[in-house]
Amino acid sequence: MTHPRIQLAISALLILFFVVAAGRGLGDNYSYWSDELWSVSASRADWGVMLRDWLIPDTHPPLYQILLKLWIGLTGSGEMATRGLSLLMAGLALVAMALFTSRRGASRRLVSVAFLGTSPAFLFFAQESRSYATSLALSAVMLGAALELRQRGLHGRNDSPLARWSDQALRALFGGACLLLSLTHYFSLLFVLVVLAVGCAEGLILRRRREVIPLLLAVLAWPAAHLLTSSFSNKLQRLDWIQVPPISGTLTEFAGGTLPLLTPDRAGSERLLLIAMGLATALVFAITAGPQRRDQVASDLPSLALGEVRFLLLAIGVFVGIMLPIDLIKPLSQARYYIVLLPALAYLCGNGWELSRRFAPVPRLALAGLLAVWFMLQWQLGQRELSQKQAPLQNYKLMATFVSRSGICDQGCWSDGWLLNALSPLYFEPGRLQQAPREALAFAKPLEQPFLGFHRAVDQLPDLRAANPTMTCWEAPAVWKGTSFVLLPRTSTAQPARHGLRPCPP
Repeated sequence: MTHPRIQLAISALLILFFVVAAGRGLGDNYSYWSDELWSVSASRADWGVMLRDWLIPDTHPPLYQILLKLWIGLTGSGEMATRGLSLLMAGLALVAMALFTSRRGASRRLVSVAFLGTSPAFLFFAQESRSYATSLALSAVMLGAALELRQRGLHGRNDSPLARWSDQALRALFGGACLLLSLTHYFSLLFVLVVLAVGCAEGLILRRRREVIPLLLAVLAWPAAHLLTSSFSNKLQRLDWIQVPPISGTLTEFAGGTLPLLTPDRAGSERLLLIAMGLATALVFAITAGPQRRDQVASDLPSLALGEVRFLLLAIGVFVGIMLPIDLIKPLSQARYYIVLLPALAYLCGNGWELSRRFAPVPRLALAGLLAVWFMLQWQLGQRELSQKQAPLQNYKLMATFVSRSGICDQGCWSDGWLLNALSPLYFEPGRLQQAPREALAFAKPLEQPFLGFHRAVDQLPDLRAANPTMTCWEAPAVWKGTSFVLLPRTSTAQPARHGLRPCPP
């Protein structure tokens, strides 16, 4: 058996590797995309302004914006600095995963950490100035504490690193993680409520009503206040952009955020290799079918792992089951929102590997090969999508550089498609951009001055170009086409190509 210190060193090196890989290219300071601009601009505002003008009208809880504001006070609001907070949270998620899977064997810990660290969502959102990495970390802590409390309720304390923690301290950790997680995103709030419901039904996590009710009231306090201080209908209108086909769309979004190798639009040839490995593994199991190994497995380990598998599958199943009818009424699912479920799948993966100890050596080796291929393929997918993110997704920064150096907006430019207070002063100097008159956009009238379009304005671009044949269109190169463009008079002396812009496609 490997010495415990060597096992710990291997786990630490694995975590360090994944954190370094997730931080690849962070120092390039590539452009924020629209949602990141919103988050950073909100947290740059004064406390009162942030609460009144940004958080209250929005559809998100306040925790991440508060953390980001404090972080900006320490590190500044540059791209590398603000994304560093998410990288830190992603690293904490791996540490929590390793800590709460330390009992019952090192292989369980390594498999769980490897699943999480190779996940495309982990790699992508570790460099995103949004709340998703924070949700990931707090979900890992909440579920890990829940699983530890379950084990203690069944078999008492064990030799895990948390053995010195009293049950009361562990419940406080669980409750604190539930509360903080509920304040990161309303999808996370729903998952917290599901975990609390499943935990109360089992009676192994919070055993007394006096423990459940105060926690439930604390979790629901902000949503209630948020609902009472602003219009609910306005909040729903802010989500009209979400369009999800019933049932199949919900399941696709869930898979896209947690198991993207199962989605056809993101995994191409990778899926063929995965299917081949799955068939080969199934063939090995069929050929070597026989009595299970029981001599080398402690009698209580399978029951512990099976109990945790049931708990996690029930929590995931209930959550997705709730989202199915919600999306029928008001589509809300987006793949990135399901990142809160990713730690549950990582814990499941570790428990599944632990249960495989009952198999004979040959089928277990085949299962190890399948896991290795899965990790490799989702790692490749994650690295590819991270490179696309750094391309970047939207190139506000390049457009702002062109505007500043060319002087085309010294007398003001019309703009549309994204919030002006998110664009300026973070990227654009104050006074350079003015909201384009609605009638000019609605009726596609000729423009009276240069026009900068962002994000949602791309849908208006064909009509604007048709109404302004004497203007040329230039865009900032990015993965998402046409999301940062400028319409200039043909007589303009600005030279967009020299600043890295390219002609808009026909």
